[in-house]
Amino acid sequence: MRRLLFGLLSAASLFAASPAAHAQGCSASGQIFLKNDNLPDIPGTQTVSVIPGLCEGEAMGCVFNVVGQQFSSEVKVNSVAGAYINVANTPGISAIVNLKIYDGITWVGTTPVLGPEVFDFESAAGANIQFNSSGINTVDLTNFDVRVSSGKLIVAWFMELQTAPGSCSTGYQTNFATDNTQNACAAACSPIQKNLIFIQGQGWRDPMTATVSGFPLCSCFYAGNWIIRACVEPVGYPRTYCTGKLNSANCVPAMGWTGVPTLTSGSDNFHIRATQVINQRSGLFFWGTASASAPFLGGTLCVSQPVVRTGVQNSGGSTGSVNCTTGAYDYHFTQAYAAANNIQLGTDYYGQYWMRDPQNLDGTGAALSNGINFRFVQ
Repeated sequence: MRRLLFGLLSAASLFAASPAAHAQGCSASGQIFLKNDNLPDIPGTQTVSVIPGLCEGEAMGCVFNVVGQQFSSEVKVNSVAGAYINVANTPGISAIVNLKIYDGITWVGTTPVLGPEVFDFESAAGANIQFNSSGINTVDLTNFDVRVSSGKLIVAWFMELQTAPGSCSTGYQTNFATDNTQNACAAACSPIQKNLIFIQGQGWRDPMTATVSGFPLCSCFYAGNWIIRACVEPVGYPRTYCTGKLNSANCVPAMGWTGVPTLTSGSDNFHIRATQVINQRSGLFFWGTASASAPFLGGTLCVSQPVVRTGVQNSGGSTGSVNCTTGAYDYHFTQAYAAANNIQLGTDYYGQYWMRDPQNLDGTGAALSNGINFRFVQ
């Protein structure tokens, strides 16, 4: 990293540049799309900042927080992506890069300490990765069982060989890029602890607080968020999937749960819930052994036939004015109910809430939650 180099702005068309590309969304339902950049999921043509001073042997990285999701902190990484941009949006310029994934991060002051390295593409695949300009390049990892369990996923792209014109001392006008759209030195130095940079002679640093030869990188030499994306699959159960339907109170009913689904052991405390529902409305939970994603009552049917319907419930909540903040549905999926319905250990089950919504403008009189995928343990 050379301190005299600044971020160059480029209006680039951020297409997915590799054949197995899922950079701008995830290819399978149930996956979660992670990014720190502020660009649209499907960027199209956007103004971004190329960081020309990043040299061979250096790297960009992102910290993705998955601990706040409605599943366990463990996820499987199915694909990752990174932007390699030419300032003139010239296509076909290439670089050889390597991908490393780390499980977790801690901070000593402003210095990052990365957790265990759980994946090195060159070691695992016995091959290099080629990035092509000017866009987002994606690597499919579905053939590798890459997992992190700490709740913090660290994705790092190392620059191995630059074939673009330039040098470390003069800079490369084709390089890794951030989502910064302002002129050099104009951007704010935030956020912290979301982006990482590996600097020769220093190791990993937060680019928002890092210095080179006494000069701070942000904002004249680095600003914004690295354009790094990932698709992860939750490993823990239960977990949510599919898409709920907007109700007449302008909320999307959301599935959740409390307790642990057990068949014979532990507390009999597994409750399946739906929130963001209209108060004082009838609804019911239905479930089956296969997922779906089909048009249904103006929304999406998340469970395939045959289904089992539970009894009708009332959402409760305040009386009087209609709202979607005070009511909720709660179905206690008891061990006795599981036994009566021949629930099997380790089998995937899928469920969804239907509820009355007579004021819905589509005329169906119904609202739908998203889906919940759950398994029972002993």
